[in-house]
Amino acid sequence: MAATLAAVSARLIGDLTQPVVNYRVALVADRLPLSLDPLVDATDPAVAAMSPLLYRSLLRLDASASPVPDLAAGMTTSLDGLTYRLTLRSGLHWSDGTALTLQDVLATIDWVQSHGFPGTSLASAWNGVDATVSGATLTLSLATPRASFPVTMSQLPILPLGTMTHAAVARLASESGTPLATSGPYEVAGTNSSAITLVSNPYADARPRMGRVAVLPMGSFAAAAAAFAAGSVDAVLATTPAERAQLLRRSGSVAEDVTTFGFVDLIFNERVQGLSDPVVRSAVNEAIDRTQIISGPLEGLGVPQYGPIPAGILWLGKATASALPNPQAAGAALTADGWAVGANGDRSRNGVALSFTLSVPDAAPLPQVATGVASQLDALGIATTVAIVPSGQFLSGVLLSAAFQLALAGWDNGADPDVSSYWLSTATPPAGFNVSGGPVDAFLDQDLTALATRTSPPSSSMPRRRASSSAGRSPGRWSPRWAAPSATPPPGSGEGRTGEPARGRPGGVDPAVTRPGADTIGAPIVPGWWNW
Repeated sequence: MAATLAAVSARLIGDLTQPVVNYRVALVADRLPLSLDPLVDATDPAVAAMSPLLYRSLLRLDASASPVPDLAAGMTTSLDGLTYRLTLRSGLHWSDGTALTLQDVLATIDWVQSHGFPGTSLASAWNGVDATVSGATLTLSLATPRASFPVTMSQLPILPLGTMTHAAVARLASESGTPLATSGPYEVAGTNSSAITLVSNPYADARPRMGRVAVLPMGSFAAAAAAFAAGSVDAVLATTPAERAQLLRRSGSVAEDVTTFGFVDLIFNERVQGLSDPVVRSAVNEAIDRTQIISGPLEGLGVPQYGPIPAGILWLGKATASALPNPQAAGAALTADGWAVGANGDRSRNGVALSFTLSVPDAAPLPQVATGVASQLDALGIATTVAIVPSGQFLSGVLLSAAFQLALAGWDNGADPDVSSYWLSTATPPAGFNVSGGPVDAFLDQDLTALATRTSPPSSSMPRRRASSSAGRSPGRWSPRWAAPSATPPPGSGEGRTGEPARGRPGGVDPAVTRPGADTIGAPIVPGWWNW
């Protein structure tokens, strides 16, 4: 079962004392040179940051993270949830003046579904989707209903491929540094080894405030921070409190909040004595003070979260905090359940001590958060020792192998409200990410499946009902989710690119990851940064 600590807030640091003329932004990239094709190297946070500046999708996410029309003029859904019909807005053009048509949409989908497409996760999301065009209508047919499909549409930037030959499309992955015509607020005016120059797209619906932006891809945060300190760039993303503090040393700098979809789980291994008791897990949820974690080790980089849905998905409503935290009630529940406090201050019952190791990847600020959680559990009489594990070993060596008692892991499921892969009692690896080892719960799974196949928005009470149900049945993933900082800067127009290619990966556990969320793209909820 799960409870949530907070959804992440990242900070865009910028020197706003200077007038905005030619804005210079440093983006920390996983790979250089940076791809200008948003479908190539899509898991790179810098590529994802560039995508909404250059391209639009059929749908976009509004300020509440709800899918709404973007290139599409409107959308209808069949009663069975299997068929979506869309029409394009009139008068759409690419930045080179050519018309943007349904053939471009169809060709983009065809490429994603083609053999050898470089983005396996994105291809998987579109697997089995039949796309056809008849007149002015695009029809998308699914094999089974998916409540998340509108979000999937918002994550697919449409490219100018309608008139390209098959051979030209096949070369796109190897020529991703070559700019194409764009549909977003900017077009690429020029590139060199150190910078990508963007200028206003003359065919964009609205001109951005910043008419010219220089994007400087960099291989590390240290390089970006040095450039910011030297005054050679105007903005850098800080994903940890330490990074933010470092950037704010520059005179005139300010921090801007951007809420993402990332979250962090405190995961229980139900195979472990003591943690198999739902009263213990419930007491942990009740005792953890989320606001203390946020104001302490996170230094304000977060918002409290109390339900299974990431707080960034505002249209689903927010789960209320109820009476949490209540360590006194949590302690009373443990005592009533037979977990008595011993002379050393730790609780035990029938020779079983509530003494656990909390495993955490060495990706800041997760170790600091783990220390804060351990301190609160110690005060409850649950002795907790923090064990820091190299990030590259955390997923396979700790979570998937069930070599943990308690674990702290960051995730990003994007704007998709379907959290079945984390909550279904049968979603065990490799089918999902429920690593708790708890028993199968058919009732919970039935409720989750019903939510995942809805074709209309659920009521705001449904996420809370799900959380209540899971707490009662104890499926096993007790998750104070405060959300790991995302490595994505906030240049999105509501940022529909939420990390589909990296869905489900815990931040900071992939061998390539150097910071929490670096292999995920936590979508900002704030409107486009170019309109500051």
